[in-house]
Amino acid sequence: MKQKFREELLQKRRKYDRAEEDALKIKERFLQLPEIHRADSILLYYPHKNEVSTLPLIEELLLKADKKLLLPKVNGDEIIPIPITDLSSLKKGYAGILEPDGISYPVEKIDIVVVPAIAFDINGHRLGYGKGYYDRLLKKIKGLKVGFAYDFQIVDKLPAEPHDIPVDLIVTPTRIINTKGGE
Repeated sequence: MKQKFREELLQKRRKYDRAEEDALKIKERFLQLPEIHRADSILLYYPHKNEVSTLPLIEELLLKADKKLLLPKVNGDEIIPIPITDLSSLKKGYAGILEPDGISYPVEKIDIVVVPAIAFDINGHRLGYGKGYYDRLLKKIKGLKVGFAYDFQIVDKLPAEPHDIPVDLIVTPTRIINTKGGE
């Protein structure tokens, strides 16, 4: 059932024609969060397979000297957060996703992590690609966990397993969902 649902949503995401416009709306909503102003370090993802594009956000945050911007690098079964200062040095890594090289940033010092998903439910549970990379990472993150999604990627309930780590907020083009209750 999970696989069929995953395939249906991926198909919908591939055909979505407002992705660029919605990614900019998501970026603006995200930048208005009060936690952004207090954050020293932010881990974003590099967009892959029609995920909400973080590129406009990455480019904007790279201009802010007061923020340490991190991107993930897959190393074995783990995601390693690595600081970046530009996008030109990224190289193809796991699954063809562009990744940084460099020295790992301490996971416990990450203030905000932004994660992609195929779907989120209103409780913050995510449906990913099924490899568990982000669940293993999110277990170690003490900071704010944020999901980026198009509105059609939000569902009422996803099957959750004990190892699944929910996000605290989900940012869509039209709303911010506080998964701990309230919008």
